[in-house]
Amino acid sequence: MEQDTEAFESRVKEIIKEPESFNNYKKDLFEQWISILELYKKTIKKEGRFFIQSFHEYIFLGVLFEGLVKIILFFNSPKDYLAMKPKDRTLGKLKDKLIKLINEPDKTKFKELEKSYDLMISLRNNFIHFPFYSSDDYWFRWLFFQVFAYLLDKFSLWDCLENSEGEFIKKQALKKPVGVSRLEVDLYEQ
Repeated sequence: MEQDTEAFESRVKEIIKEPESFNNYKKDLFEQWISILELYKKTIKKEGRFFIQSFHEYIFLGVLFEGLVKIILFFNSPKDYLAMKPKDRTLGKLKDKLIKLINEPDKTKFKELEKSYDLMISLRNNFIHFPFYSSDDYWFRWLFFQVFAYLLDKFSLWDCLENSEGEFIKKQALKKPVGVSRLEVDLYEQ
């Protein structure tokens, strides 16, 4: 397994040396991310809300979160990202690296981002590690999209998405639950 990772990453290291190849690779990464977003959208469109649909929904949200964090770190400094051991590329271990990249003058918003990041890791882990309960709480969805939109905005990545995907993310991020908010201030506002 480790040899497979090294072989794949040696190809990626070659790709990042050539600007055009690297740009194409970035597009491919976002296309993968968009494919997962499309699967998420199909899941939430199904009639009837059963636990298993909620379960799949949170898995997709967790994968989208992890994917976006890794894409941002990789785009920012591919050599540094690839220099990390694969076992050190977990959401928990990547948090500090992402936080260091964010230049957020609003201290309250910055704290909300950190708390949201921790909550999203917890939600992701709870659902991936087969819970014996359901936490189908609608404001969690909104929180994920608040963070997605905030990060896409902060790192100027909206152009990597098709208009329909970008509009879907913005719509979900702005669909604030009435009367319930886990944030002191919204992370993403239009």
